[in-house]
Amino acid sequence: MAAPKKSAAKKSAAKKAPVKKAAAKKAAAKKSPAKKAAAKKAAAKKGAATQPTARSAAAKAREAATDISVVVTSKVKQVLKDLDMRTDSELVHEVNRRVQNMLTAAAERAKSNKRSTVRPHDL
Repeated sequence: MAAPKKSAAKKSAAKKAPVKKAAAKKAAAKKSPAKKAAAKKAAAKKGAATQPTARSAAAKAREAATDISVVVTSKVKQVLKDLDMRTDSELVHEVNRRVQNMLTAAAERAKSNKRSTVRPHDL
C-alpha cells in the first residue's frame, strides 16, 4: 500500500515552519529596551562600587608601580636552582617589591638632581 500524498498546503506549511522557528529564536535572543536599560543600570552600579576614591597622583603612581612585576619569576627560580636552592612561594613577591623600592628611590634621587634620566649611580 502506497503512502498517501501530502497536499500542497501541508507541503508549504512544512517549509515555512523552520523559517518561523528561526525568526522566533532571533526575537527571543534580542533584549527588549527595558531589559537593556536594567542591564546598563546593573553594570553602572557594579562599576561605581569598584571605582577607587580620589587620590593624589603620587599615590596612584605608587599603587600602579606595585601592580607591575619587574622581575621574571622563572629567571629568579632558575638562578636559585643553579645554586641548588629551592624557592619559597613569597620570595619572588619580595624581590619584586624591593626592586620597585630601589627604582622609586633612584627616580626620586634623579628628580632631586633635576634630571629626567635615572642613572646607575642613583641606585
